Amino acid sequence: MSVQSRGEAWFSRLNDWAEQTTFPIGYLSILGLLVLWQLGALLVTSSFGPPLIPRVEVVAVQLYTMLVTEGTAYSDIFATLFRVFVGFTAAIVVGIPIGLWMGSDDRVEFVLDPLISTLYPIPRIAFYPLLLAILGLGHAPKLVIIFIESLIPILLGSYYGVQSVSKLHIWSGKNFGASRTQIFRDIVLPASLPYIFSGIRMAMPIALIVTVVTELVASSQGIGYLIIRAQGSFEYETVFAGVVLISILGIVFDQILARLRERLLFWAGDVSIDM
Repeated sequence: MSVQSRGEAWFSRLNDWAEQTTFPIGYLSILGLLVLWQLGALLVTSSFGPPLIPRVEVVAVQLYTMLVTEGTAYSDIFATLFRVFVGFTAAIVVGIPIGLWMGSDDRVEFVLDPLISTLYPIPRIAFYPLLLAILGLGHAPKLVIIFIESLIPILLGSYYGVQSVSKLHIWSGKNFGASRTQIFRDIVLPASLPYIFSGIRMAMPIALIVTVVTELVASSQGIGYLIIRAQGSFEYETVFAGVVLISILGIVFDQILARLRERLLFWAGDVSIDM
């Protein structure tokens, strides 16, 4: 048997195993990351104090202590979740209507497109110090920057959704005597929903990341504050536990949105948004 034939047979067996097994193959990447983490913890040492990279099992024990034994992390988790929810929800409420309007009306697109094209490449988090100076150290500057960062992906998703609608479908609706409102409600909006959900799913991790960043800079509560406080006292196992918490929240949020999309938009395929 030639090398090519053996390779094809091996890949065929691997494919058959992947189709028959119930183990999610994608989780192998997480396992690989944990292996690299453990190797890093064994190789990287500190000349003073605790290890810079704690071992996986040490972080797991610390995470269990924070969540189960002592429950000290919940106030920080709830603070982060509150900020994400408020800023992200506001971005959905504002971004979807504006995106749909922009995609449906050339005049609105003419006005907003240059503004969005100008603002999109700029890291909006750079405005956070200015917001702190104007709005103070409370929730307000955090919520504003979360809203701004989450807004553009949702707005663009809604806009591209409208732009993706086939002109033939709109023309057919007009021929059947449908009004502008009926065309939007029965043709444009349903066709735009997959793109809207894609924009929302893209904005969700952005909202979480920005929330944690704002908590690192100026906050008295939240996962970001938990991390920066632990770093200041050289509690690196708590720092890594906080990072794992962020990862868990991100996975949970993404899975919720993915399942919601599957349930509500079972008729739609996957879409991509070019930015």
